[in-house]
Amino acid sequence: MAKAKGLTSDEALVRLRAACYAMPAVEEKLSHGAPCFFVRGKMFASFASDHHGDGRTATWVKADKDRQSELVADEPGRYFVPPYVGVKGWVGVHLGVQTDWETLSILIEEAWTSVAPKSAHEAPVLPPPKVAPRPKTDPALSARVFDRLLAVCQALAGSECERETWSATFRAKKKPFAYFNDNHHGDGIIGVWVRVDPPGDNAVLAAASPERYFVPPYLGPRGWVGLRLDTKDVDWDEVAARVAASHASVVGPAKKPTRGPSSSGGAGRSGSRSVDTTPAPSRSRRAR
Repeated sequence: MAKAKGLTSDEALVRLRAACYAMPAVEEKLSHGAPCFFVRGKMFASFASDHHGDGRTATWVKADKDRQSELVADEPGRYFVPPYVGVKGWVGVHLGVQTDWETLSILIEEAWTSVAPKSAHEAPVLPPPKVAPRPKTDPALSARVFDRLLAVCQALAGSECERETWSATFRAKKKPFAYFNDNHHGDGIIGVWVRVDPPGDNAVLAAASPERYFVPPYLGPRGWVGLRLDTKDVDWDEVAARVAASHASVVGPAKKPTRGPSSSGGAGRSGSRSVDTTPAPSRSRRAR
């Protein structure tokens, strides 16, 4: 997991969790694999570790635009505008030895207050619950299987790769045909997602061989299937075949070569010469 200047992301999450649970009626849930903190169903803070490979261990805290602008302008080394929710005023706070935990506690209290109903103010303050450690994967294994998958995809016509820290998108004709994911939203899996045809086959494959296949989030309902690349006996011939079939579904069948003009009856003449294909008997009836 990413480190934030002397503080691991696991350690940072423990401290953030304690600050959030200092408020009444707090609940913690996973959203897109990230721990998020709610009061009566409304989120006021979330935890982000290396979000889309940005290298940050941070929290995103609900705030208004004025508060966000003030913090980011005064201390850009500690605060930033997070993606997605930044336009709504949320502020990103780096978590590490440089964190002003007192100010962060105030921000969390302000965020909690902005969404908590009156009934939550009277609820008891409960200690943070015990949470199972988040799954981790082997970085060395991830690098090895990605290199092998990259070679498989690069052998396909028009293949392009867009790489991020923990994921990659493979496209042909600007359309994705495969996704590489390492521990996507904390699922603990290193795998590749590909299209299958017919779409319902993804559920059949996952049910028949759950140790090899799985239905990925988001794209599963569209007929995509995930193949695990972190097992002992990965069938790379099968992986290559699945990736190639997914690639073919994007680029379409190869076009047949166009036949040139016939050499009989028109040699040396313009290829635009029209030919009367009307059956001879019909012409004779019209003539009569």
